Amino acid sequence: MGNRHSNNHNQNQNHNHNPSKVLVLGASGYVGKATLSHLVSRHGNKLQIFAGVRDPVKFGAIDGVQVIQADMGSSQKDLAAALRDFDSVYVVTPGSEDRAKLALNAIHAAKDAGVKYTLVLSVLTADLTDTIFGKQFTPVEKEIKTIGLKSYGIVRLPLFMDNFYAAAQSIKEQGTMYDPRNPNKVFTPIAVQDVGKASADILANPKAHHNKTYKLVMPSFTLQQLVQAFGETLKKPINVTTVPYPAAKEAFMGLGFPEWQVDGIFDLFHLIDEDSRVTNETNHTSDFTKITGEKPMTMTEWVQANAAGFQ
Repeated sequence: MGNRHSNNHNQNQNHNHNPSKVLVLGASGYVGKATLSHLVSRHGNKLQIFAGVRDPVKFGAIDGVQVIQADMGSSQKDLAAALRDFDSVYVVTPGSEDRAKLALNAIHAAKDAGVKYTLVLSVLTADLTDTIFGKQFTPVEKEIKTIGLKSYGIVRLPLFMDNFYAAAQSIKEQGTMYDPRNPNKVFTPIAVQDVGKASADILANPKAHHNKTYKLVMPSFTLQQLVQAFGETLKKPINVTTVPYPAAKEAFMGLGFPEWQVDGIFDLFHLIDEDSRVTNETNHTSDFTKITGEKPMTMTEWVQANAAGFQ
């Protein structure tokens, strides 16, 4: 495995003193859980791993993880008290409309608590203030860099491959995927599991990631190539049906997505349609490898690994 050498290095580094205490704050979502899973499997022998959640009873138990009550929505003072003894804290910015406020609260609390390394989840469009997600994350990234944290890291994320599960029913029943995007435009998403893997490796060895900003993406592909991969894997023809944006918005909201989030996702879809470099980050596929020593999962590998959900 590509990361074996770095694991040994970290073991030696942490020899003869208490293992580092790492907290994943906002651990109940997909990224939080994926990060905890990789912290345990890749670094569990040399870290004390904690999940910080609003309701520990509801969250349940995970082998190798201690669950504590730590809520981004609580007062800065209370949150700082919860973060006080941690070496590294991962602020997994939630998917709520007030997420900028929650992330800023967590970052200030981490500073007040004297946390040695604060890792924060951001988005590829953080510099684009004319987008919904950009507006949310521009002040967050600015604050991270200017408030005097001891050391920080930022992971900028694109769209998730896992969002394609929204098309599972139409692929199963009709052999098609409905999407408003131009099916021949390239883009670079990421698998949630890979976000967890890279985040875990950063938290396990923060000195190597001092004040760094990373973009986590997989190799680019088009929707046309995606349905071709689905067809080859599922052994039946699958195609893309391009639908107007208003109809797609209605469908997303019917799945339970709030309107602000659909509008934010469609900002990204429009950037893809416009051939924006922000949604086709081919220069940054190496960031994942720099962090983990491994290659990110490709679109074809993701389709093969997730085929059961589309059959």
